[in-house]
Amino acid sequence: MPPALLLLILLAAALMVLVLFRGVRKVHLIYPPNVGLLYRNGRFVRELEPGRYTFFDPSGRVHVGQVWTAPRPVILGEVPVVSKDQFAFRVGLSPVIQVADARAFAESQPPNQPSSMMVHFAMQPITAAALTEVVASYGLRELLADPALLASAVQQKIETPVPGSRIGEVLLTSLTLPPETRKMFTEVERSKMEAEAALERARGEQASLRALANAARLVKDNPALANLRFLQTLEQAPGAKTIVIGGSAVAPFTGS
Repeated sequence: MPPALLLLILLAAALMVLVLFRGVRKVHLIYPPNVGLLYRNGRFVRELEPGRYTFFDPSGRVHVGQVWTAPRPVILGEVPVVSKDQFAFRVGLSPVIQVADARAFAESQPPNQPSSMMVHFAMQPITAAALTEVVASYGLRELLADPALLASAVQQKIETPVPGSRIGEVLLTSLTLPPETRKMFTEVERSKMEAEAALERARGEQASLRALANAARLVKDNPALANLRFLQTLEQAPGAKTIVIGGSAVAPFTGS
């Protein structure tokens, strides 16, 4: 066989091998804060740190999943609840979840659930059940006076809600009262403010009366104080004044 033909055959074979290799290899890029989970034939192999990974997988036996591990708030819908004093209203919570064990978190999900930045399917019912239990142990007035009490109590109940995760904090996003309940509480607060205003007016009047009574006692005990106060009033009044003493007119008083 001529050397040129042999070289051509070798180059064609190498090209075919290269094309075949590129067709069966898999490249996976993992960006932080994700971590990768490597499975082969359905069995867990190891956890992959952020980076680039290449696998020769002609039979499709390799699978790489990714799990978001940074803390993130889980947006949940408002939950209807009833307080200890039988007031019905709605509460919105947002638990801040962080994945501590990526494999346990991902494997507790239903099949075919996307793993990247996923929210565990059990978060909604677990949070709703904890919220319902907590609200039922408090009166509505207590919850309105200290909303942080509700969030902290729920956090204690769902601190480790699902495998491989923990709850760092719970954010209270909304507390919606029905119109009739909201109107009732508004009227109660308005009545309190009106009562406080009336009480302050009464205290002011009492203070004024005490001051007048003290002044009257001083004038009674010291008549000269009345004349001094009279002269001070004349001095402060604008324009010329005429003083009449014992029926005789005195020269006009100019206040200077």
